[in-house]
Amino acid sequence: MTEQKEYYVELIHGHKITRRGLAFLICKNDRNIDAKSFFERLKPNQERRARSSFDHWLDGGTNKNWFHGWPNNPTYKDCFVFKWKENRQDHRLYGFLCNPLPNYSHFRLCVLVSHAQKNAWETNPTELDGVNKIKEEAKVKEAVRTAVKDLTPQ
Repeated sequence: MTEQKEYYVELIHGHKITRRGLAFLICKNDRNIDAKSFFERLKPNQERRARSSFDHWLDGGTNKNWFHGWPNNPTYKDCFVFKWKENRQDHRLYGFLCNPLPNYSHFRLCVLVSHAQKNAWETNPTELDGVNKIKEEAKVKEAVRTAVKDLTPQ
């Protein structure tokens, strides 16, 4: 018998929420959903670097060296990645973008799902396929709605 998966979405605290917001997807019995657990293990200087990238994106900034999506790729248009290098090792936090607030149609939430180490230039499509699959799960959509139900972007 397979264990039922329960999903939670937790807003990432310490950042302002205006037209954009950040959250982690959590599922205790799915080892592929590990963005939050990886983030929690970052050393303080690495966490500051990641949070700086988060803030830059939240403020509407662009920086392909820190984060990007695939808006021109119909298959992966909702996928998003935050990235950095540590000790010559590339790290990625993959997630998806959504508009979960009907009354705030311009609000975009980035839900971070997984961590990956990367050494190749191109993104492994398996990472993006996994994000695309999980974002369509009814329980994930419900977890997103629950997480933002009382949210009012500033």
